[in-house]
Amino acid sequence: MEAIIGIDDGNQSFSNALEGLDPSFLRENPQLVNAYTKIKWDDISSLNALISAVEQVVVKYKDPNASIKGAIEKIYDQLLGKYPLFFGYWKRFTAVEYQLFGLQKSIGTLARAVEAFPTSIELWCDYLNVLCANNPGEVDTIRRKFRTAKGLVGFQFLSHTFWDKYIEFETKHEEWENLGSIYQELVTVALHQYAKYGAAYKAYLRSGRAAFQDANVDAKLRRTQVLVNAIWPFESKIKQSFFNLVPVAHTELQNWDRYLDFIISNQQKLNFTNLFITSVFERCLIPCFYYEHFWIKYVNWLENWEELPHVVELYRKGSMMLPLNCKELRIRFLGFLKKSFRINKDYVYSLFEEAAASYMKHFPGDAFIMADYLTLLKRYQFSSSVDQTDEGIWQKQLNYTKYLETAITNYLQSKIARNIPLQEMLNDTNISIVVVELIKTTWLVLKNTMQTRKYFIFYSKNPLMRSSVTYWLTYYKFEKWCKNYTKLNKFINDLGTKIFLPTAIVNDLLEDYRSFYLANSNVMHFQSFVSSANERKEVDPILLTQFKINDPIWKPRLHQESSDWHKTREFRENGHPGIIDERPQITNLICQCKSKFFDNQPPSIPAFRNLEKINQPLKYNDYLTKEYLGISD
Repeated sequence: MEAIIGIDDGNQSFSNALEGLDPSFLRENPQLVNAYTKIKWDDISSLNALISAVEQVVVKYKDPNASIKGAIEKIYDQLLGKYPLFFGYWKRFTAVEYQLFGLQKSIGTLARAVEAFPTSIELWCDYLNVLCANNPGEVDTIRRKFRTAKGLVGFQFLSHTFWDKYIEFETKHEEWENLGSIYQELVTVALHQYAKYGAAYKAYLRSGRAAFQDANVDAKLRRTQVLVNAIWPFESKIKQSFFNLVPVAHTELQNWDRYLDFIISNQQKLNFTNLFITSVFERCLIPCFYYEHFWIKYVNWLENWEELPHVVELYRKGSMMLPLNCKELRIRFLGFLKKSFRINKDYVYSLFEEAAASYMKHFPGDAFIMADYLTLLKRYQFSSSVDQTDEGIWQKQLNYTKYLETAITNYLQSKIARNIPLQEMLNDTNISIVVVELIKTTWLVLKNTMQTRKYFIFYSKNPLMRSSVTYWLTYYKFEKWCKNYTKLNKFINDLGTKIFLPTAIVNDLLEDYRSFYLANSNVMHFQSFVSSANERKEVDPILLTQFKINDPIWKPRLHQESSDWHKTREFRENGHPGIIDERPQITNLICQCKSKFFDNQPPSIPAFRNLEKINQPLKYNDYLTKEYLGISD
């Protein structure tokens, strides 16, 4: 796996935090101005330089005015909005807020910190310490914060600092029943310092303060020891547990990958809880935040047991934070929503529409997103059921085609209705997908062949369709269905000159059409075509289509009208200039025999010429050496 650092800077649209400041202040603080205006968002040293410059301003001005305070806050907001996992910057921001605004503002910043980075033990401990020290009367509120933090960080292997604070809090308030519940759960969690808590639990049970006795405490500790020993080989190799902008070492990535595979595959055998596995995934995503592989592994596991909203939340977070070149998670998100459509149609459709609109802005060339959206759009807004009449079902499909045609027309005429998501999603690449959907529905569902042909005639003139593979393949299938050889011959002739498709697609079309023509056409039609094809310089669908293979812009020329056309260098090169291929040819073709001949005896075994050359190396003309470098053999 390769490291992917940061989100594309082109997507950042930060307003200037220094705008509106007094010019004299800017002249007096060139270091701040330089660090901010020349910041490199993917360079940690540049970010550190900016924070240092901000802190120097805080030290320099004991009581700055509101504009300076606002600028400082805005700089921190921009930085932490882009990189919320920098817990060290959150700590420094809290200290600055305390100096500028006082205690309550700094507590509010810590509350924002744990909301933005909810799996940070360091931030939660700071936040809880401040609450306990400065709001001692709000016991119930603080207890709720502890319980929230327990679900987010309490199952991490090195979460003993949090548990120590939680135990201290309940001990101080002499809530012995709560303390007992903490210990009872704590001795079953695979922690680095599980033995310390086991001893404390036993002391608690002996103290006389416990309202219950736990005869299984030793058995619980032995089971916890087994869990700790099982994960220790992986935990001991984690060197970088924090977020950074430099690539994570390969050994670290490999260790995380093996760790996750181990706990997932042994979940039943070792009784790893879902909360514990979740905590490992969340810890992994701190240093490996920009590694799509781990996000995909996380959602794959989560889909098996978690409810729809929680899985969606993870998908949305990954889609929002991963760099734009990480497409797989986003594609999987759309697939997951399609799969979940029956569970909650309104909720899933709104999510899919939102995600599809966002992805099409970032990936305008990925037409499959529009195809998936149209599939769900039809199921949601134009669905039919078995209890409807045939007329009702037909009307739904007709309304669908009208909806599509209106969207296409408005886009082509630059009259997009902003309140209709489909019209907002259209671009020059994916409009062909909507056109094809309109044509297919008209042709295959409504069975309106005349209208289908009108659509083809109209949209084929549009330059946006000129290189659309989906559009022209649909056109080709339609004309094959109609067996309109005049249209098909013109289509084959226009490939590479008026219709621009990838060479591989053109090759497949040529091969397919030759086979189709041989199987479905007749001699009279072929003779009629040949008599006029030479004048129009059109490609013979039987004999000359091979010349266009690997050379779509090829056109018939006079020398190919001779009977020895198959001996020409152009034919023997088969679209690969300089490489002559002596291909075996059948000398007793079945099509040269009268069909009634087969009534008396079976056809003879094929006879070939050039068969002896099949294993010989190809003849190769080195044009570069001879013609460009001027070196003879």
